[in-house]
Amino acid sequence: MKRILLYAIVTLLYYKSPGQFLTQSANGKSTIPLPLKGIGAALDAGKTEVAIGVNNYANVLSDKSKILIGGNLSAKSVDGLGSLFSSGDIVPQGDFLGFFGYSFSNSKTLKKKFKNSSLDLSITNMNSSLRALLDEYTDILREDIILSADAITDTSERRLTIDGLLQDLGNVTTAVELKSVVSDFKVVESTRKFAIVLQRAWQPHQKEYSKRASEILSNAPLEKLHVFNDYIDGLIPFRFTIFVQGGITARSFTRYLGLNITNLPNSFQDTLFRGGNIGIGINAQICNYWIGASYSYLKGDNFAAMKSKEYTLRTTDTTGNQALISEKKITGYAGKYGRVETNQLNVDLVGDFRINDTSRLIANLYLRSSLFSRDTSLLKNYTNVGIGLYFVGKKSSFLGGLYLELPDINNNLEKAKPLDTQNIRSPFKKLSFGIVTKFNISSIFNWSNRPAKPD
Repeated sequence: MKRILLYAIVTLLYYKSPGQFLTQSANGKSTIPLPLKGIGAALDAGKTEVAIGVNNYANVLSDKSKILIGGNLSAKSVDGLGSLFSSGDIVPQGDFLGFFGYSFSNSKTLKKKFKNSSLDLSITNMNSSLRALLDEYTDILREDIILSADAITDTSERRLTIDGLLQDLGNVTTAVELKSVVSDFKVVESTRKFAIVLQRAWQPHQKEYSKRASEILSNAPLEKLHVFNDYIDGLIPFRFTIFVQGGITARSFTRYLGLNITNLPNSFQDTLFRGGNIGIGINAQICNYWIGASYSYLKGDNFAAMKSKEYTLRTTDTTGNQALISEKKITGYAGKYGRVETNQLNVDLVGDFRINDTSRLIANLYLRSSLFSRDTSLLKNYTNVGIGLYFVGKKSSFLGGLYLELPDINNNLEKAKPLDTQNIRSPFKKLSFGIVTKFNISSIFNWSNRPAKPD
């Protein structure tokens, strides 16, 4: 029963489902780690991104550990599938994020209250009913033993046998022990008839006992559910987690430097960017509602503000009156490029709602902001807002959903461009849409570092 209570309280505090982070925006960021017991994977079809993560959040939520530790590794094509299909060219980007934190909750207080609750009383009542039933049929078996004693003709053998059985019967505390008094009785030649008589006498009583015990146990779960629902109505479980996070980012792309009329290939330059971030995050939850926030320092660049264009470079080799022409398609990013330090603020509001007995809906409102740009001529500050909806199945090994995001709500990035190139659109024409799937590898294949210890 301790395990049932613990699972129910943990379900109230956090709902376990797979992936690295509970929700996701168009840039793949979130502030709420998702409980994993092993390895998790996620795929964003809209951004051609795949992520692998591992953390011990599942143990943190069950109060086996207060220390949170985990990591997330992702790789994607920045331009999605478009350039891959059109030119076979991609802009690869890799990210690693690690986090370490501390979590505490009021689950221990709730468990202490449980010990004195009506739920505890219902369990006591069930155990009392089973004990009373066991005592009743122990007395019946005692009568069967005495009534069957005449089958032993030898007086001394009869006394030793009966006294031994009655002594064993006095130590009975479980149904298994009650059954073993008869089934484990060692039959020798002098007591063979007695064993047969006793087993015949006890068999119908054994069937009645099993039937009545099954009825008590079958009614118990429904009774527990009703009592538990009444018990949790007045509870307000909460959990607070604080963590530090840090990571690195690497990206490879081709810059268009401008037309070099003396050597056209020199119009392009392969560029490798390496950056990183460090920050702090908090998660707070009351019942089935979360708020998550993180604030970080980011050593990045203005790649997001650059625009790509596809070029075709043709090369002609001639010999005599023959010419060999080759073509190479290049996706080049034009504009002034440089490293920019910024700060980032990410906020998530999440609600967990039950659809039916086997499915749940997770709804997420989020904000992603780039603040305090150290060079606004290269990168303007911007804020993105969005909503995500995620569906969790019965076994919680797979989570699928979608998000809808409005990028740069103040049009700061567009306003920074020359007037003749600005493309300021209405919010509905700027929306970004994505489909995300996440699954917990350890849940599907039952991988774990060590076997779970029983209560």
